[in-house]
Amino acid sequence: MDETSESVVVERSAQGDQRAFALLVNRYQGMVFTTACKLLKDQCAAEDAAQDTFLKAYAALPGFQRRARFSTWLYRICYNTCISQLRRKSPETPIDSVSEPAVSGPAEELRARDVQAALQQEIGLLPDDYREMITLYHLTGLAYDEIARMTGKPMGTVKATIHRARALLRTRLVERIGWDTLKEVMWH
Repeated sequence: MDETSESVVVERSAQGDQRAFALLVNRYQGMVFTTACKLLKDQCAAEDAAQDTFLKAYAALPGFQRRARFSTWLYRICYNTCISQLRRKSPETPIDSVSEPAVSGPAEELRARDVQAALQQEIGLLPDDYREMITLYHLTGLAYDEIARMTGKPMGTVKATIHRARALLRTRLVERIGWDTLKEVMWH
């Protein structure tokens, strides 16, 4: 589906054509589900968020202003849906797919797991805006400009928030496990 035909399908969907909307769902369900998985780190929660995203999109389509591409608009709905779910969770719920550092033996593996657990717990304890930005940048792999566009925040705010979140994480981890352990495991 090229951009011209997609705009026709979006227009028909906005007028209530369920078949046209099904075409949009087929085209974007992978992107929405992948985004939800990356943000929520839970397949069942991601499935629910993906469904909610498409329900919200269908309901909001008549008001879609076409200032952005449909995919960007849909991505934003998915992002907001996932962030709402994350905010409803306990702040102690870990975000558990920060990549694990390479290790060379049982002692290093145990230490790496301890650091990984501490990191996950500390990410879960970050203020909401810090946790969201760290998740979007480091765990989802979005660029600063994509995060700015998606969250509606200025680029400088995005960069500053990520910088502050990293600094807070580093401080908390150093207090919790010590600089030598952190340095040894993370940069081994």
